[in-house]
Amino acid sequence: MCSSGTLKLIDMPTSPAIVEYESTIITENTPTVIEVGQVYNDNQTIASAMKHYSVMNKFQFRVKRSSARSYCLVCVGEDCTWHFKSTSINDSAMFKIRKFNSLHTCSLMDNTYIQRKPTAMVVGSMVIPKYADPKTIYTPKDIQIDILSEHGMNLTYMQAWRAKEKALEFLRGYPVDSYSQLPSYLYILEKTYPGSVVKLKKTDDDCFLPVLVVDGTFLKSAYRGIMLTASTMDAAGIVDLL
Repeated sequence: MCSSGTLKLIDMPTSPAIVEYESTIITENTPTVIEVGQVYNDNQTIASAMKHYSVMNKFQFRVKRSSARSYCLVCVGEDCTWHFKSTSINDSAMFKIRKFNSLHTCSLMDNTYIQRKPTAMVVGSMVIPKYADPKTIYTPKDIQIDILSEHGMNLTYMQAWRAKEKALEFLRGYPVDSYSQLPSYLYILEKTYPGSVVKLKKTDDDCFLPVLVVDGTFLKSAYRGIMLTASTMDAAGIVDLL
């Protein structure tokens, strides 16, 4: 403190812990560039990003170390210099790329560069935007065509189908989990359509009973009166009107 009563600020070196957080935190698993210094939201994000990177660059890597504090990779090619190292930041969930040598010294003719079969998770993450709008029709065949034209990769129909399922899972979660939301959905139906009666019943072995929907409408003009309809679905998946 100076004699005038003011505080004198003394220059102090920046804390290493603060420097660690200066980078933008990456939350997506399909970054266009991988480089030293990047900070990822967690180890799952950085692992998915590297899988996507390997697919885009048509090579295979081997996980050398994977834990809550480090994620290290090497090329599967013998004596190849390609390697990748990332570690957690101050024991947090975030991971930072510490070392990355993107140069391959293995032969382009060996099995290292044979096109890797992309996993459903990687391809699924690539086509997520296609399913953002529920009204969009984007079939496994469309996935095959787009992945081949944009990335030069041949997918079987089953690979494309699994990729579609993964993309929908990323967006909407697991279908089985939606059953737990049925009571809330039925409650909203009753509030949205006053006067409606909605009941959820199951068999003794915890299976759903057939759904029966009853509706009515007022008839105008010469007919008058009320028309009531009831519909349900039989075992063959055909809707029957009663």
